[in-house]
Amino acid sequence: MIEDWLRAEVHARTALAGHPDTASLAAASFQTIDGSLSNFAWQVSGPGTNRFVRLARGGTEQLGADLAAEREVVGLVAAAGLAPPVVRCDPAVRLLVTHWIAGTDGSLGVDRVDYVIDRVAASLRRLHALAPPPGLRKVSFTEQAGRLQARLPVGEQGRAFAASAPELFARLDEGCQPLVVCHHDVHAQNMIFDADGRLWLVDWEYAGLGDPVFDLASFASQARLADSGVQRLIEAYTRSGGSIDPERLPLARWVFDYVQWLWYRTVMAGEAAGSGRADALHRAARLEIDLQVRASSLLRCNNHWLGHND
Repeated sequence: MIEDWLRAEVHARTALAGHPDTASLAAASFQTIDGSLSNFAWQVSGPGTNRFVRLARGGTEQLGADLAAEREVVGLVAAAGLAPPVVRCDPAVRLLVTHWIAGTDGSLGVDRVDYVIDRVAASLRRLHALAPPPGLRKVSFTEQAGRLQARLPVGEQGRAFAASAPELFARLDEGCQPLVVCHHDVHAQNMIFDADGRLWLVDWEYAGLGDPVFDLASFASQARLADSGVQRLIEAYTRSGGSIDPERLPLARWVFDYVQWLWYRTVMAGEAAGSGRADALHRAARLEIDLQVRASSLLRCNNHWLGHND
């Protein structure tokens, strides 16, 4: 709703004005960046200044976001050249300000599928090789699913495919890899390719220590990669020095999508997305049938590598 954005802009300008590193942006030009269900974002520009400003909606912590963990991670990944340089990250006022990176998102156009896959794989391997900051939170998809399930209204938890979740979660946990720094939400809108073809990852509020298979699963599922794309992703990640068990990736994709489905259903029942509930409903509905079909296949095939062919 327009009113939501107007209130958010007033809040953002006030927060910007309250700190010397961002005070000059408070009266600058704000251009809305739409598309997020859990954040407000703008390109903020003035004479000689071009910045990205994001204000997290209230309630996102209940959906798994952790703005304090994001603050711990963004400096690390920006120094590694994986994320835009940070101007200010302030969980107390729910504000993130970074340099603006001009470019295109990570959508898989017909002429650049392999290009995007290869660069995502290489960037994820670089991310997973970073030494984590002390005390960085551990992200458990099992625990996240439990928290989201508990927030669903009565009558929202009885989907048939949900009965498959405990076994598939347990099977995936059997081969858990050493925890590394992960983004946990790798999709087209969280990727920027600049004019030189360099990939930048943004929006780190779901970051933390995690099983690296989930970053590959996150990208593979949200990009809706076909079998050939999944295979290329695994090979490119391995060429970059990473190690991933192909048998675990289909399980991780199902678990990731199940948590996504819970996330969308929770958004629909709460306040975090505002007018984005209709979009959440559409995304949840798309996942429901797919989760049921894939759960049946995974439970039938203990050792068969199964891709996801949309």
